[in-house]
Amino acid sequence: MKIKLAAILALTAMPAALGAQQVNLRSPDEFISVDGEITGYNGVMLRVQTLVGEVSVPASEVICYGEACLDVLADNSFGLTAEALAGVVATPVSAAPEIATLGGDLSIAFASPTQSAFFGSFAQTVADATINGTTVSFADGTTLTTTDTLQEADIAVQTVGLQGTGDTAFSGPSGWSASGEDLTHQMTGLGAFVVQASPSTGIDSISTLDLARVFAGEVTNWSQIGGADVPVLGLRLPDNAPAFRELLTTVMEPAGLQMSSTVLAMGDDTGIAASVNQFPGSIALVNAAAANPDLTIPVAGSCGISVSPSPFNIISGDYPLVRPVMATYAGAVPQSVTDLFDAAASNESQDLAQTLGLADFGATRQDAALKNARLGGLLDAELDDVQRAAAAEMFQALFSAERLSTTFYGGAVSGPEAAWNRAMMVNLADALASPENANREVVFVGVGASEAGSQDALSISAQAASEMRAAFQTFAGSAIADAGVTVSSFGFGDVAASTCIDSQVSESAAAHVEVWIR
Repeated sequence: MKIKLAAILALTAMPAALGAQQVNLRSPDEFISVDGEITGYNGVMLRVQTLVGEVSVPASEVICYGEACLDVLADNSFGLTAEALAGVVATPVSAAPEIATLGGDLSIAFASPTQSAFFGSFAQTVADATINGTTVSFADGTTLTTTDTLQEADIAVQTVGLQGTGDTAFSGPSGWSASGEDLTHQMTGLGAFVVQASPSTGIDSISTLDLARVFAGEVTNWSQIGGADVPVLGLRLPDNAPAFRELLTTVMEPAGLQMSSTVLAMGDDTGIAASVNQFPGSIALVNAAAANPDLTIPVAGSCGISVSPSPFNIISGDYPLVRPVMATYAGAVPQSVTDLFDAAASNESQDLAQTLGLADFGATRQDAALKNARLGGLLDAELDDVQRAAAAEMFQALFSAERLSTTFYGGAVSGPEAAWNRAMMVNLADALASPENANREVVFVGVGASEAGSQDALSISAQAASEMRAAFQTFAGSAIADAGVTVSSFGFGDVAASTCIDSQVSESAAAHVEVWIR
């Protein structure tokens, strides 16, 4: 079927459009994907207006994805029925319960002075916003007034965990990448915890689960997790430190564990890092800026891939202990507020973030040696037949490409994951304005895992990458045109993953979508 459908797509051209409904049509094996508007149906063939012109596909050999599929079927102008298609997948954009719309006078609270200072800085860059003391006023009449109470504020700006489980907020990128009216979170800043371990522990990496078990008091001797026969000494910040709450959100709560009373509280990151170097068997989590490189160890997620806290790994989200700062909404917010927090993710605002000690999560390039090591490993890896074919395609497609730090959560996502994705999309659109990226090809690369096996992982990753590509084309159409870039997508399944592919809303299958440029 794949060859037949591809041949029809290559050879068929049709006349002008009849009526327009944007859909995504895919062959059941996911290897053929067509984005466009259905313009006609003759009982056998669908006519579709695409970016390269009109093509025809056999209705019985494609699955129609998107809510527009339902609109076409309901309108019935073409006599098309669901039975004529191989399938219809048109889940609602947002699968989360509807939330109340907030009024025009909103309150906003911050978990730390740094977050408040950053807000005051980037809010000044938004054209329709003016700042008067503790109040931001928008041209549409919306106001944001600062309050001290996080729990009662309409918008709370604080660190939000990306580990553990969460409810599905969006079934795909068309929801969070469009107007943003239903967003529950938006990302403004990024930090990371770095694990400091005494050499006497005998460990050279640790998993997120074992880290939680150490601080919960379940692991009392390093020999229990493959280290030396040395008692564990956990060090942490005091209860009233903002980073202590973030430690609970990032490490303890996703594991369903509580901090043990035996963990020693100390005054600040610098003192903790120094103590780890002095106390046998000690371990601590500190802010990246305070970390001692000689005591830093990589961290592994559920799949066991250890990732170091390099700047690239942190801003790509490959490193498990990232700490995104997000605006969390108590209800649906006006477009002016969405635009405001989009501005926080822009390159201009991220330059400001660095001056305040937050990570600049704007798009950057991975070290070429690390990229080459990953691709080189494809040539001698132990792979099944499906993986070998994917590895060969991956090696060829990315050999001359560079990986950008921009990385997305594919498929269905939680509210925090959607916020991460939207911020990354703002970053990527900004990155296209750089002269070094002009007239090149932006490649969305799906990497996924599935309990159902390699073929399912390949399909999941290809679908996630295709959906992200289409979403970016809609989100950043003018930026794409101005830069003269082309956009494509691939899916390589469970081959050469650079990190654990975990999702807050998926148990059996998940995908990341990396961005490469060539």
